[in-house]
Amino acid sequence: MKAHMRILLLGCIAGILFPFAAKAQVIVTGQISDSNKLVLPYATITNLTTGRHSLSDQGGFYRIDATRNDKIVFTFVGYLPDTVKVTQTTGTQTINVKLVVASRFLKGVEVSSQYTPYQLDSLERRRQYGYLLDLPNKPLAGGSTPQGAGIVFSPFTRYSKSEKQKRQFKKNYEEMEKEKYIDSRFTPVLVSQVTGLKGDSLQLFMRDNYPDYETMRTIGHNDLLYWITDKYKAWKKK
Repeated sequence: MKAHMRILLLGCIAGILFPFAAKAQVIVTGQISDSNKLVLPYATITNLTTGRHSLSDQGGFYRIDATRNDKIVFTFVGYLPDTVKVTQTTGTQTINVKLVVASRFLKGVEVSSQYTPYQLDSLERRRQYGYLLDLPNKPLAGGSTPQGAGIVFSPFTRYSKSEKQKRQFKKNYEEMEKEKYIDSRFTPVLVSQVTGLKGDSLQLFMRDNYPDYETMRTIGHNDLLYWITDKYKAWKKK
């Protein structure tokens, strides 16, 4: 009789605890970007299993609750959606997502040898993202605002999710282009030739002395060599 009661009690305890174990939460997190390392702000993250939604922040980082085997879909205007499956049972699962720009039939740009490799790459990126970058930004107020009424702020225009997404995307694109230009001039090969640094030391020096965009736009090649030399001398003394 006692053995029977013990088994019954254990069965009740298991029945109480099992649902909680089956619903153990996993925090899925990571960053959403594309093949050019362009982060995608305000991308939509949807747990198809539970119906929950989330948005990435301005840096493309996201977080959403899930359980094992839930399917998560990532969407961003102008990109193909991507779906992943949660594999962990508990804890935090990091999933960095790289979305692919949807194909568009765009006119090619006629180029010639007068362009630098950076300029050719920049033209190609502009062609690739053009239909997103050319989307007009919504104004602060509509055209029928009554005189003297002041500015009308509409949550369905300038401050809607899609509008914020579009504006931040354009800002991120501009920052990406600046970094691409800097990297086209401040290269490991050039810095190594000037300083003699290799391997980890070269990477550390370049990280500690990464130039700003305005400097790279205004400085000539010879002055850039002097600039790197001066930075190297100061870096060695640290």
